[in-house]
Amino acid sequence: MKKIFPVWVVLMILAGGCGVKSGLIPPDVLVPKAITDLKGTVKEDTFELTWGVPKANINGSTPADVESFRVLRREEKGGCPECPGEYKLRAELDLKNPKGYVLEKNMATWVDKDLKEGVIYMYRVVSINHWGYPSAPSNEVMIKWAPAPLPPAPEAPAPEAPKGKEPQVAPQPSEAAPQPPTVAPEPSAPAAPEKQPEVTPQTQEAAPPVTVCST
Repeated sequence: MKKIFPVWVVLMILAGGCGVKSGLIPPDVLVPKAITDLKGTVKEDTFELTWGVPKANINGSTPADVESFRVLRREEKGGCPECPGEYKLRAELDLKNPKGYVLEKNMATWVDKDLKEGVIYMYRVVSINHWGYPSAPSNEVMIKWAPAPLPPAPEAPAPEAPKGKEPQVAPQPSEAAPQPPTVAPEPSAPAAPEKQPEVTPQTQEAAPPVTVCST
């Protein structure tokens, strides 16, 4: 005949048996809070993601139990980002041994280089605790990839004059150039009057006497 234990005995065994303390928090309660500041920036031919390391768990306890991050990416080639799609693991980053990304002042930076023009990319980041449980996904960052245009080439600087020498400037003609002084001609001596040829008086021949005849 089977013995039937009272219900209260079973409850006592579950509550205090095997040395297990009451009030044990399940591992999934200690996952970090979701990342809410994920941002993306185009830099030449790459896409840079930045986000802040969570400071607390979802139950408010601190510090946040974060061992690593998972960068998730979804590709949409049909131009329908609102349609259902699958996010795939793009990178897994160790928080204690940052390789493949930069960690400065609780800000993580990761760069995606495998991008194709015309494809829509969507990103999310999740934190992983030391039990391997993920946090809720971060806010989503979306971009239709097109490489950033190259900056214009800088203009060549004008050649500088050698130091210690002033640049030579060609003299400019003045508006009214000084005229040489006018020299008045010296007065010439009066011309001597021309001499008239001397006329030698001719001796007049004596007129022949006139004979008056009377009748």
